[in-house]
Parts: sequence; structure tokens; C-alpha cells
Amino acid sequence: MRKILSFILLILVSTSVTQAQLFKKREKVVKKEYSVGTVPIVNNKVTFEKTIPAEGLTATQIENAVKEWLASRFVKPTVIGFKQYEQDTPGTVVAKAEEYIVFRKTFFILNRTRINYFLTITCTDGSCKFNMSRINYWWDDEADDGGLKVTAEKCITDDVAINKKGKLHRFYGKFRTRTIDLYESLAQALASHINSKK
Repeated sequence: MRKILSFILLILVSTSVTQAQLFKKREKVVKKEYSVGTVPIVNNKVTFEKTIPAEGLTATQIENAVKEWLASRFVKPTVIGFKQYEQDTPGTVVAKAEEYIVFRKTFFILNRTRINYFLTITCTDGSCKFNMSRINYWWDDEADDGGLKVTAEKCITDDVAINKKGKLHRFYGKFRTRTIDLYESLAQALASHINSKK
């Protein structure tokens, strides 16, 4: 009887250790590109911005290249909606876009969110500022309950998406990483297109 109890105890202990190891593996270590401080807040709003160098090009040449890139990048089926706004200020291009970010896609599962955002691109001789702001999400938009609508300020900031242990939040962390990835891919694509005009 004691041998049986000892055997059962051994199984329970080994199972607990295995579960603890599996749980530990699930904790996501925050990569440098998604770590604290990588989601900038300007005037209480999530605002990504960087300067794209374009040495040798005038502001007008850069603006034309920006408009050309927008027209080729923001098309269906990749994009759900897109609108470019007319500006009185020369060299400034403003657009609003909506597209899907897919978190997971299998034969049985499609986990995705709509993301809406504004792009403001300010062109000067030799460079342009690329700004992405006014970001919000509509997760699981086809759900019976209508899904979840949330702003970037309540979803991807340091205090929401990174827990006290410095790990990515299981739910909001994916919004943070994919938003940063999207912004970086847009900035790189625009930079590549602008500099191809030299």
C-alpha cells in the first residue's frame, strides 16, 4: 500500500513540475523592439514618428513619391478602407487607413483584429517625417457580441501590455508587437520607395 501511495505521489510531483515548466515556457520574454519605451506617448496619445532621409530629393519630389506609394500600398484586399485628405499646406500628406492584423490563422481558427490609423507625412528638402497616430482596434469583429473595440492608449502602452514582471501581457501583448511591426514595415516600404526615385 505504501509503495502504491509513494508511486502516486511521485506521479503527482512529476506532473506538477512538468506543468510548471510548460507554464514557464509560455511566459513571453519581451524582445528589445517591443520593450518598455518602444510605444511613444505624445500628448497622451500613442504616436509613432521617425524621419526618413532622402538626400538629394526636393520636398515636391518626396511628396509625389509619397502619394505614389500610398496609391500602390493601400489597395484591397490587403486594406479594408483608405482615404487621403486634401491639405492646404504644401508638403503635408494625411491619410486614414483600415486593415486587418492577423494574429493566428489555421484551418479552424482565424484570430485577427481590424486596425484603424492615421498617417501624417511631412515632406521637406532631403527628408520627410513619417507619423502614425490615432490608432484603434476592433478585435473579433464578426463575433455575435460585436467583438471588442479599444484604443491604442488602452491596449498597447507599457502599463497595459507589459506586466509587473516585465513580460508581455498574454492578450494585449500581441496587439503591441503587431502594431510596432506594421509601423516599421510601412516606414521601411516608404523609405525604399522614396529613395528609389534618386
